[in-house]
Amino acid sequence: MERRSFLTGAVVTGSTILASGANGHAASSQVTPENTAANPVKRTDGFYLALGGGAAKAFAHIPVLEALDDLGVKPEAIAGTSMGSILGGYYASGMSGKDIRSFTIDLFTQKGQLLQKLFLTDGRTWGSLLNMVRPSIIDPLVLFETLFPDGLAENFEDLQIPMKVVATDFHRQSQAVLTEGALLPAIAASSALPMLLTPVQIDGRVLIDGGFVNPTPFDVFEDTDYPVVAVDVTGADFSAIDGLPSGMETWIGSFSITLHSLVAAKLGCAQPDLLLEPAIGHFQTMDFFEVKAILEAADPIREDVKRGLDRLLGQKI
Repeated sequence: MERRSFLTGAVVTGSTILASGANGHAASSQVTPENTAANPVKRTDGFYLALGGGAAKAFAHIPVLEALDDLGVKPEAIAGTSMGSILGGYYASGMSGKDIRSFTIDLFTQKGQLLQKLFLTDGRTWGSLLNMVRPSIIDPLVLFETLFPDGLAENFEDLQIPMKVVATDFHRQSQAVLTEGALLPAIAASSALPMLLTPVQIDGRVLIDGGFVNPTPFDVFEDTDYPVVAVDVTGADFSAIDGLPSGMETWIGSFSITLHSLVAAKLGCAQPDLLLEPAIGHFQTMDFFEVKAILEAADPIREDVKRGLDRLLGQKI
């Protein structure tokens, strides 16, 4: 299955970086892009990182972060949508990719420990987490305060790496890019999937999941001098579903189709300098307890990251 990846016009197929030829066939990856007004030369002393949303499939971001650690490089800034904002927030707060992997595996494979975390012990009741009369049944702020690791930065200003968190402004029907103030409410807003997680109010705005406006936010960086590396996890493979999908499969699948279509439309207008698409499309967005399998399927992307950054940054890594 061919995976899109734009390295100033490149395609990643399997684990090989190839340049797209004019006739549609793959050409050598050694082709150097020309310096044109449409494709200016970027700085080679840093890069931006965009981590897209995709619920459980976004666990595939973790091998990318581990590859950065292997190379000893950090992005100049991170942009994250939904689950991408969660993992990006961990990384920007100072957690290593390895630590994020360990925390995530422990959280979603030790179900007893997960349930114990959800038995709120700070005086709050289950009613503060679950409430059937709210717009959605789960308060994301309470959920994330309960489940997130210690050490998450309290405010954007406390982050070790600058970050942009993308949410959707419900009333204005537009993108909201959050860059200052309290970090946890911003991440909660970016991840507030309707019907499941309650919308979050910040500065008078009602915010919901950022995937509805920008699933893979590679275009939110104002300074375009640095190359942008984007990780898209919206792809889906429904071939394992025989016959008519169930109601849940239809609901989850239609959400995946919407996100992937939005990313495809954006890529028709502009591209990041390196687009990575881990091969995790056969997983479902709610496969959180399949974390080990998702990580195993995504692990080969680490080599794509290293080769891609080598071309972008050259001798800087």
